[in-house]
Order: sequence, then C-alpha cells, then structure tokens
Amino acid sequence: MLGAKIEMLRASATGKLYEPRLRAKQKAIEAIPEGALKTAPLAAELSEMDGQHDGFGAAIFYIGEAVAAHPKLSKAVKEAVKEAQAIFVPQLGVLRAPYADEAAAALDNRPELARIRDNLKAVAVPGGGSLLDWVKGFLAAGDQLDKLLRQRATLLAGVENASSSAPLRSSTVGLLGRFRDALRDELEDDEN
Repeated sequence: MLGAKIEMLRASATGKLYEPRLRAKQKAIEAIPEGALKTAPLAAELSEMDGQHDGFGAAIFYIGEAVAAHPKLSKAVKEAVKEAQAIFVPQLGVLRAPYADEAAAALDNRPELARIRDNLKAVAVPGGGSLLDWVKGFLAAGDQLDKLLRQRATLLAGVENASSSAPLRSSTVGLLGRFRDALRDELEDDEN
C-alpha cells in the first residue's frame, strides 16, 4: 500500500491523514530484529549440530561396549577405550541432555583429551582414523552447540522474544482496520 499504489493513497483525504501513521508503523516493523520474528532462532542449526554431537557420542559409547566385550583385545586397548567412554559418554543418557549441558560438558572435558590423547590414537575405528578423531569430533560439535547458543542469545538480546512485537502487531492491525473503514466511508460519500 505504501509502495506502488502510494499516489492512489494520497489522492484520498483518508490516505493523506493515515499515511504518516502507516509509515511510522512500517518503520517500527522494519526495525524489529530478525531474531525476534522467530520463536526459536537457529533451531535448525542447533538440531543439526546436536545430531552430529549425538552421533559421535553414540559411536564412542558403543565402541566402548564392543571393545569391553571383545575377548581378544589387549588390556591396554580396553583400558583406553573404557577411560574415554567414562569421561566423555559414560551412558547414552548424556546425549539427551539440553544443548547447554552438552556444550558445557564439551568445555569441561576438553582438558581430559590432552591427558589421554596418545591412548586414543592407538585405537583404530571403522571408517579410518582413530578414537581420537571421534572424540575430537564429539567435542567440536559440543563447542559448536555453545557457539550457536551464544548466537541465539545475541539475537534474542535485542528483543526479548517474538511476543514483544505483539503490541506493535496489534496496534498496526487496528490502525489498518480503522484506515480501511475510514477509506470505505470516504469512497461511499464520494459516490453519493
């Protein structure tokens, strides 16, 4: 209405009266940060990263179970894998924790990686590489969850959430309704 048909709007007394009000509402709407228009910004990105985190975590957990059950692996390999499992994924339930808890665990457990690095390098895993690669992937995904959560917080900091734009939406809808009614009355008067 304020675009290509602006001249039609200005041709009416109602349009001249309402144009400044409508423009003010338009500016207010355009000033709403992108994040405020979503109830959960970065939800898809967080979900995707959580899938990677949980995938690496489940792989670490299950390789721990497989190595523990294997009758012919060395005690050193069994101990290395058992320790990695105990530190990073002691039970599958940790993979169902909230994103923030998974991110915090990655940060908290990172120092342990340096301590057991050489033991993890010694354990080959399917697909090539070592258990160290899987643990690094697990921790990196946890770090990415933290980064995405911080980005989400920044997006939401400008506006508390989408509901904070509700009064603007309500007042704009009301203004548009009054404008349409007034314009309709003006057009009916012009016909008579």
